[in-house]
Amino acid sequence: MRIAFIGGGKMVTEMVKGFNRSGLTSADLGIWMRNKDKLQNFCAKRNITPLSKMSEIAQYDAIVLGVTPNNYHEVTSKMAKHLCEHHIIISIVGGLSIQAIDDEFDEHPKIIRVMPNTPVGVNAGVLAMSKNEFVEKKEAKQVEEILKRLGYTHWIDESLMHLMPAVTGSSPTFIYMLVEAMADNAVSEGLNRDLAYQMVSEMIIGAGTMVRQTKQHPGVLKDQVTTPGGSTIQGVKMLEEKGFRDAISKAMDAINEFNKK
Repeated sequence: MRIAFIGGGKMVTEMVKGFNRSGLTSADLGIWMRNKDKLQNFCAKRNITPLSKMSEIAQYDAIVLGVTPNNYHEVTSKMAKHLCEHHIIISIVGGLSIQAIDDEFDEHPKIIRVMPNTPVGVNAGVLAMSKNEFVEKKEAKQVEEILKRLGYTHWIDESLMHLMPAVTGSSPTFIYMLVEAMADNAVSEGLNRDLAYQMVSEMIIGAGTMVRQTKQHPGVLKDQVTTPGGSTIQGVKMLEEKGFRDAISKAMDAINEFNKK
């Protein structure tokens, strides 16, 4: 499956990085951007083919719509002239429904809506996906397989897509803040900063892997560490006192409320 990107923003950049890391090259990937200087600069840094004309998307199987919600209409009007029957549109436009994209075209195109997060750039992203009825099962499987190169893929009902920024999209920021806070504390006690960042990051990867692989409830895994009278339960008590769970929940609520606008 050959993929053409429309737009060259942050998420497209991370997806291309991930695809390059997974072995996809300019033979597999192309990109069109309105600003041709930016296009050349982008392709000079990545293993991807610059598309000087929108008509060149005809050579590709899937089209990743990676523009902002403010200018998607202008771009889709250009795409419509060159969209082929075999094309699958993969939309990563935030907040834009499958129906809204479908409305941009005279014919009903095959559309898969995807919400990735920035760790796709290191092949450890989480990608939530929904599709319309025009995408055949075989085609959905092909798209899923190629997106697995970027991380973990999950099919969800589109009605739940508005929750994904809080669950997977914006939430890596919470983890980065946690890494920074823990490293700062460790540095204050004498640990080398680079080593602190590395060790805290590795701890988070390990804890996440435990949840995924053991399938045990996170509360059970927590209880396995909090031995009676030990130091860990003292830390847990302090987090509860400071409203750790409530702060996370309210941060997610704030993201959800913003995305309802």
